Amino acid sequence: MTGDPVPALNGGTHINLTVRDLERSTQWYCRALGFTVVRDARPVESGFHFRTLLHSRALTSIVLGQADEPRTEPFDEHRVGLHHLAFHVPERETLLEWVAHLDRAGVAHGGVEKLFLEAGYGVWLRDPDNIWLELYWLNAEYFMRKMREHHRAKRAERAASAS
Repeated sequence: MTGDPVPALNGGTHINLTVRDLERSTQWYCRALGFTVVRDARPVESGFHFRTLLHSRALTSIVLGQADEPRTEPFDEHRVGLHHLAFHVPERETLLEWVAHLDRAGVAHGGVEKLFLEAGYGVWLRDPDNIWLELYWLNAEYFMRKMREHHRAKRAERAASAS
């Protein structure tokens, strides 16, 4: 890390997930998480059928892709690559609304759990391909405290090296 300023990011916009059954996954993400299909595409020579799903309240999207020659093994977060996918909720109480929604939709989940290291609270679930998903509320004060501690340590380090 060079210490050079890093350009801004404005949140996540989309993620592409490879799935085994495009229809099943599309139905699940729409039913379980409230996404809507906005595009269906088969780019020439890509080897994939893609479907873009948009969540209108978050302006984030998931692009599901099924390979023309799909693999059959389920997702495993222990392999190199994606560990899990998380969606932030605006208030801690919103997690209770999600639990009620998931229950009505018949989607298995772990209920609201306290996240480690005072990070906040979350609800964990898995999609039809076993991809681990998290709905979470962030304890912003915890992270702001950590960021202040980091900046103070950097200032002290610079002051020590200047003297």
